[in-house]
Amino acid sequence: MVRAVSTPRRFQLLVPALLVVGMAGCLPYAQEEGDYVLTPVEVFRDECGLYASNQDLFRGTLQITGRVVNMDFGLLDSRLTGYFLENGDDFAIDGSIVNAVTEVNGEECLLDQVNLHLQGTTQCETQFDGVLRVRYEAQRPDTCVCELWMKYEAVKDSKRCD
Repeated sequence: MVRAVSTPRRFQLLVPALLVVGMAGCLPYAQEEGDYVLTPVEVFRDECGLYASNQDLFRGTLQITGRVVNMDFGLLDSRLTGYFLENGDDFAIDGSIVNAVTEVNGEECLLDQVNLHLQGTTQCETQFDGVLRVRYEAQRPDTCVCELWMKYEAVKDSKRCD
């Protein structure tokens, strides 16, 4: 007679959790978590002065969990979510906000939707760079509709790569 040995339920739940925690330190992503300031290197499009009027809000807190990348971004208190791409140095994160109220060209605007897209490439543990796109969409007035495209540099604690 063969007797089955059962594994306690708490042990079955604990093993996968320990594996995830143990593997987290082995991931190949050099990018450090923390607070980053984004500075334009080149502005491709900014017809409504979005960067200049919100300069202090182009900062965010980067969090990394496995391949998942999140950033709490200062502009309109947005949250961007995405992934590291296969090679481990590049990532892409996106976010959107609906019914945001903000000032555009000196006018208060109710935006139907705001879309943010950030592509980044790790340069070292405390710096990444890439392209950021921010799009304000509104049905009326037309002066509230605008878009920002810029190449940026993001630096943590003013520690640029050597």
